[in-house]
Amino acid sequence: MSIPKEPRQLMINIMYIVLTAILALNVSAEILNAFLTMNESISESSQIVGASNNSLMNAISDQADAYKQFKPFQEKAAQAQEISKKFYAYVEELKELTITESGGFDEDNKLVGLKDKDVTTRLFVDENRGEELETKIIETRERLLELIEEDEARETVAANIPLNIKPIPEDSDKENWAQFTFSQMPVAAILPMLSKFQNDVRVAETALLNYYANKISVKPTHDEYDAIVSADKSYVIKGEELSAEIFLGAYSSTTNSVSVSVDGRSYPVRNGKALFTTTANDVGTKEMDVVVSVKNPLTGERKSYRKKFTYEVGERSVAISADKMNVFYVGVDNPLSLSVAGVPSSKVNVDAQGVTLQKVRNGKYNVKPTKIGDAKITVSGGGLAPTTYQYRVKKIPTPIVKLGNSIGGSMKAAEFKIHKGVYPHLENFDFEATCNVVGFELTRLPKKDDPQFAKNNGGKYGAEAQRLVQRAQPGDIYYFDKIKVRCPGDVNSRKINGLVFNIR
Repeated sequence: MSIPKEPRQLMINIMYIVLTAILALNVSAEILNAFLTMNESISESSQIVGASNNSLMNAISDQADAYKQFKPFQEKAAQAQEISKKFYAYVEELKELTITESGGFDEDNKLVGLKDKDVTTRLFVDENRGEELETKIIETRERLLELIEEDEARETVAANIPLNIKPIPEDSDKENWAQFTFSQMPVAAILPMLSKFQNDVRVAETALLNYYANKISVKPTHDEYDAIVSADKSYVIKGEELSAEIFLGAYSSTTNSVSVSVDGRSYPVRNGKALFTTTANDVGTKEMDVVVSVKNPLTGERKSYRKKFTYEVGERSVAISADKMNVFYVGVDNPLSLSVAGVPSSKVNVDAQGVTLQKVRNGKYNVKPTKIGDAKITVSGGGLAPTTYQYRVKKIPTPIVKLGNSIGGSMKAAEFKIHKGVYPHLENFDFEATCNVVGFELTRLPKKDDPQFAKNNGGKYGAEAQRLVQRAQPGDIYYFDKIKVRCPGDVNSRKINGLVFNIR
């Protein structure tokens, strides 16, 4: 009896996931990290299949040792394992070369060249390793099938071997399979693709071992299981639907009475798999608690296998800025909002040069410049390469000094006398800032008398200036000269234009 077909179906589903993900490569670094998680999951599944194959081969060898007439089947099975082993090692070398050429791992054991597309294009297209891999896949498939002498049996086994080359779409502008598969693909997407081919050859090995096991009626001696979650995507946009297949990856003789639950809710199982669907209603990282229970066909014992599955829900966003308006003002709080699509706010790092930066909360900052000039804000973190934005630091615009709401001209004597002084106004300035008058000179030019003068500190009238104001008569002219103001962030006071009033 052969082991069940779940591992083969597992690999096929993973292949679909990889191909679907590759179509969406223009995404954030957070999603590229999901490819690495998927690569680890595929590698773990490969180990399960490999362990199953070794168990099955041991059982074939035991049977062949006991019955000499089965020796030819044992030899054929060993040849299949050797062919699979060589192809697996060849692809492993390609993976190691890709990682090395893209920069290897950093001190935190994270892949440096996560987004690198040039190295994959160079290795697999320019240097023809993709074409060589295509040839190896075809040759390996043919060599495995040549081990089966019966035509009818060969066709049956061939249908269970996923190791093959898919034709490129007719509307593709790529010249060959290597270009279509590897050209301008990031390292993060290539690694799970290569791992998929390694899994394919091990599944092909399983198909041949099952064939020879059936020839000598061998049953494997082990019965182990692992819960597998195969999602159509690990990052979805708000409002989109997430679909996932939850099924049992096994290397045993059979699986009986499989049950699946997600977050405590049971889902029907058909052909060893349960279909899970949900709708992404809000953004953030989501986690599912998956439990797969199965009855061990050898011991009759029922066991449960638990796994956590996480996925990221994002939201479409756009950021627009006017380059000429990238300005910070000295002396006031400059609020700054920052978000990076695909990167949680808590993982975003923001550094500043030329200004003081204070984090208010996630995504919200307060910028406090101390001098005019240039400033830089650098954003990084969460897999995002450092990105720097340039800003100009300017002083607060010069205010307009008014008497009441007037900047000069004709004014009745009674109205002129009711005001207590002159005050600066920051018009069309959206920041909270207040400027102050440091001082001014007031001159009264009576119609039939000599000019009278008063120096005043501050914007409010002092005693001397107040006396001049109260003497206002029709025909008088008042001059507010040498007005000085100081705004937040100013080191020295500013001189601004004076005011002239004709009293009527």
